Amino acid sequence: MVKAKLSVVEFPEMCPVCLAEPEDLISVTVMEQSHFDRSENDSIVGWSSGKDVAERVLAAAQGAATFWVPTCMRHGTKSLRSGRMRFLAWAAFFALFYPGLYFALGLLNAVYNPRPWLQPLAGLVVTVALLLSFALYGYYPRATERMLGFVKIARSRDTVILRIGNREYAKMFLELNAVHAERIEKMDDTSTKAGNSSS
Repeated sequence: MVKAKLSVVEFPEMCPVCLAEPEDLISVTVMEQSHFDRSENDSIVGWSSGKDVAERVLAAAQGAATFWVPTCMRHGTKSLRSGRMRFLAWAAFFALFYPGLYFALGLLNAVYNPRPWLQPLAGLVVTVALLLSFALYGYYPRATERMLGFVKIARSRDTVILRIGNREYAKMFLELNAVHAERIEKMDDTSTKAGNSSS
């Protein structure tokens, strides 16, 4: 993980996934949680195309920070999870729940009574496979989100903590922010070194 100064952090002019030339610019809004919330991951992260300026301004006034991250077109705006994808996942869950329940009860009935079990088993397998596929489609983090994670922000300490999966990108990030960024081993380091990002 990397700790950097929130107010001056910069991101390398390359894609955090494949290190290609930047062709897109995505915005990441990170909401700071209450000071009483001591959970390990206490920031809410929203990846988006950053087109709605009013929402970003309102979010910033409520204790959020928006970061602009250059990416290639392949791993840019169109590849991120969206509200539409999550809506489709939930719609699929509600549409497939009762057929899945029907096939599960049919299979249970076939176990206790002398009835054919192949048809309800096949139906249950197909239904569960479809549910898992839609859940992955709607909620599984995309490549950009896996390679660049915003773990926590602390506006009072002017600190942002990042998890960078690509070593080459992490090296470039540290070089670009050399004056005010450092590697940290774990989250506890932030409380013991509060406000001491190497500047």
